[in-house]
Amino acid sequence: MPVSRSIFLKGHKLKRIKYRCHRVDKIIVDGILEKEWKKAENLEFFIPVTMVQPSSKTSAKLLYDNDFLYIGFFCHDQDIKATYTKRDSPTWQQDVVEVFLKTGENISPYYEFEFSPIKTVFDAFLPGPEKLQDIFECAKWNCEGLKVETKICGTLNDSSDTDQYWSIEIAIPFKGLPTLKGKQPEKGDKWLFHLARYDYSAYLPSGRELSSTARFTVRNFHFLDDWMYLEFQ
Repeated sequence: MPVSRSIFLKGHKLKRIKYRCHRVDKIIVDGILEKEWKKAENLEFFIPVTMVQPSSKTSAKLLYDNDFLYIGFFCHDQDIKATYTKRDSPTWQQDVVEVFLKTGENISPYYEFEFSPIKTVFDAFLPGPEKLQDIFECAKWNCEGLKVETKICGTLNDSSDTDQYWSIEIAIPFKGLPTLKGKQPEKGDKWLFHLARYDYSAYLPSGRELSSTARFTVRNFHFLDDWMYLEFQ
C-alpha cells in the first residue's frame, strides 16, 4: 500500500508477534513452493481492524540463506487480475502481494515491495513514516539482484470463468538493501516486517479485499507499531 493512499489513524500498540525465519540451502526461484519450504513456519492473513480471515485464503512463508531472504506466497484467487508490465507501475490497483521490511527496530528507513501475478515489481525505499514523501520518488530506487517467479492456475483478466490460485517465490538480496551496509543477518537478529495482499475480484462483495500477516489496529499497512518481528534462526 503506497504512503499517499494510507489512512493514518492513531492505533493501540499491541505486543509484537514474532516469526522465526529459518536458514535453508539455496532455493531455486521458480514460483512453486516445493520441499525446501516445509521447514518454514506458515503465516496466515487477517483483514485490518476486524482481524477476521479474508474470503480469499492466502498463506506465506519466509526462509533465508547467506545471500537472500526468500518469501513464498500461495494465493487462492477466483478472478486473477494483472495488466501492468512496467516496473514501479501502480500495481496496488490490481492483484498484488506486498512485502514490508525494516532491517532494525531503531532504523528509520524501510522497504516496500509489491509483486503482481505476472511478475511486475514495485519497489520503494522509504525514509520513514515521519518523513513522508511522494511514493513514486521513493520508487526510483530499485533493489538490484531481486528475483521473482510466479505460477498461475487460471485465466488472467477474465471474470467470466473461475480461477484457482497463483503462487509466487521471491528472493530479496541482502546486498541490495542499503540499510544493511553490505552485511548479512545473523542468528538472533530481529527485523520488523509484515506481508500483505490486495485481492481484486468480481466475486467479492466490495470488489476488493486487503489483508496482512500483521494484526493491524488501523487501516494502514505503514503503521509500524503493528508490524511483526522477523527473527533469524
